[in-house]
Amino acid sequence: MKPYFAILLIFNLAVLNVFAKQQNPPTDSLKKLVAASLKSSTKSDTLTISRIDKLAHDYFASYPDSALYYGKIEIKLSKQINYKKGVADGLTHLADVNTFHGDYVTSAQNYNAALLLYQQVNNMHGISTSYQGLGYIQDYLGNYNAAIGLYNKSLALSLKIANEEDEAECYNLMGITYDNKGDYSKALDCYFKSLFIDIKRKDELSAANKYSNIGVIMQRLELYPKALNYYNHALAIWKKRADQQGISTACQNIGETLLAQRNLPDAIAYLRKASFIFHKLGDTDGISLVYYDLGLYNYYTNHTDSAIFYLNLSYNSAAKNKMLFNRANANIGLAMVYNLEHKYQQAYDHAIVAQATGTKLNSLSIKTDAALELSKALAGLKRFEEAYHQHELYAALKTDLKHNETVHKIMLYNLELDFAKKQRDLTEKQHKKEKLYQEKIDNQHNENLISATVIIILAIIAVGYYVAKSKQQRINALLAAQQADLNTQATKLNELNILKDRLIGVLAHDLRAPISTLRGLFNLMIDTSITTEEFTAMAPKVFNTLEHTSDFLDTLLFWINSQVDLAENKTTNFALTDIVNRELAHLDDKLKQKNITTQINIAADAIAFADPNSVRIVIHNFLTNAIKFSKRDGVIEISAWLEGDEGVAFCLKDYGVGMTTEYLNTLFKSQVTSAIGTENESGTGMGLLFCKDLIENQKGKIWAKSNLGAGTELCFMLPAGTKAIV
Repeated sequence: MKPYFAILLIFNLAVLNVFAKQQNPPTDSLKKLVAASLKSSTKSDTLTISRIDKLAHDYFASYPDSALYYGKIEIKLSKQINYKKGVADGLTHLADVNTFHGDYVTSAQNYNAALLLYQQVNNMHGISTSYQGLGYIQDYLGNYNAAIGLYNKSLALSLKIANEEDEAECYNLMGITYDNKGDYSKALDCYFKSLFIDIKRKDELSAANKYSNIGVIMQRLELYPKALNYYNHALAIWKKRADQQGISTACQNIGETLLAQRNLPDAIAYLRKASFIFHKLGDTDGISLVYYDLGLYNYYTNHTDSAIFYLNLSYNSAAKNKMLFNRANANIGLAMVYNLEHKYQQAYDHAIVAQATGTKLNSLSIKTDAALELSKALAGLKRFEEAYHQHELYAALKTDLKHNETVHKIMLYNLELDFAKKQRDLTEKQHKKEKLYQEKIDNQHNENLISATVIIILAIIAVGYYVAKSKQQRINALLAAQQADLNTQATKLNELNILKDRLIGVLAHDLRAPISTLRGLFNLMIDTSITTEEFTAMAPKVFNTLEHTSDFLDTLLFWINSQVDLAENKTTNFALTDIVNRELAHLDDKLKQKNITTQINIAADAIAFADPNSVRIVIHNFLTNAIKFSKRDGVIEISAWLEGDEGVAFCLKDYGVGMTTEYLNTLFKSQVTSAIGTENESGTGMGLLFCKDLIENQKGKIWAKSNLGAGTELCFMLPAGTKAIV
């Protein structure tokens, strides 16, 4: 899939409307003016240079080499009159084209030279776009943190000079880099911020770019219908603007999505169209990607020789242009085909390179796919122990990937809901402005009419105006009431739809990982890759994975039901000591693994009036967090007491790694990035959010105290009960 960011809005290229076969008349006229100026014997001036700059800008979308030509002329003429901004603008055009063709070394030299000149003339916009260009190069080389740092510099300048166009592009580029890192939540947040600015500015072409990039995230999360919806929205705009680069990008993305859905006839039609335009434009990134997709198509249609041919083309193109992400995908594709052909040594060679590249890029998806192909190749080479370890790694990575996707989906639905609200607010503001403007026009018209009317009919006109105005107000009031009712209904429908999608998405993806693990295990046993004794030895680990996933899904379902008031009201009196003892017994193995001691000090009158199941989930989360962040041979203190009229209090304290004040302040406010435990335990970052909702639903409150390196104390307060009923 291809995020559409190689042109259009990169580096101050906002509006490009050039046909591949038909010139834009204004551009053609400008070309004639420039040609006449170049033939003249008079010395060039800044007006001529500005016209040449505009030509380079307009030609970039469909004629990159023409943009390169005019950029060189702009540099030459600007140097003659010592016009530093003109030289910098020309260097930027050269950098854009070199980036487009994959010559990143030359491109970086161009941008750095332009940046120095822009700084000398204090051109903030030029400095900002130079940082964007340099960041884009770092992104393509896999240096994501460096890219984000450069984009943040550009964003700071954009905000300083209040340039919304540059601000939108900074968010867009940051979204692309976060996408490449696999942090889809941050990527979507950046894309929606950028899209909102585009809609606010009524920049349709820029908005198409963001629709395409959001579609890419949907595709990665396997939300294919939504992905196609966003892609088609972008494609409609690009077709309207006759933008060949945009059309080719949309066709490639749509073809790849249809390929994932195994809709092969429609997929190949889109991919062939994309390939034709990519080759015509010389888009190296697009060519590499479409070769990879054609390789997969032939793999799915059992044309293995053709699959290998196209995947090798994809690999060679990516290697030549130093596109690590594309090269890793090509290696994985080749490993898939060679495994299918039982050429296990070749499959192994490609899979091991893909795994190393995935580690370098820190891409969870690439590392997951590479581990799967490695396990197949190693099993085929009879290296069963290594195959087993790779399959275990694949299962663990797949679980992490699916858990991450679940969190990203929840964030996606929240972002879409927030974006829709912002759109409605913006529409209402624009409607009010238009209404106010129309009212001013109407009033002016009436004033002119009254001034030109004879005194005799003045009273009649005034009465007529009053009647018309009253009628209009009644109509407006009726329309406003109807609109409010429609908005209310739409909001309710959106909320129900989002909840439905959350439930389906979570269930689908959290069940898929353990099932995949079981299927892989049984496949190894069926094809005699492992013995019965080895199978028996592996079974407990698989069972533990299933048990962990089941517990996580139970927690999610219980929380989602509580959000829509579907959970039964099971409020009753119960003793906290009973629940604590039950959960300690359940987690006894985990406590023993790290040799953790528990000290319990629960008062006999610590009786709560709430839903025991909700409180059980909260205490379970508190305990698992404490175990996760406690050091080996640590101590966990559990206490509960009656806090007078306030209720019954419960606290669980560990002496583990603790947390910073900044992290503590976000603990119950939003989903946080889960830290790795003292023995590399992982988590989702959602547990304490669930706890907050569950405790507050029981009319209680929750809080935490922590110091970095000194441990953490998690507490809640619930209404006190009268006696325990077990």
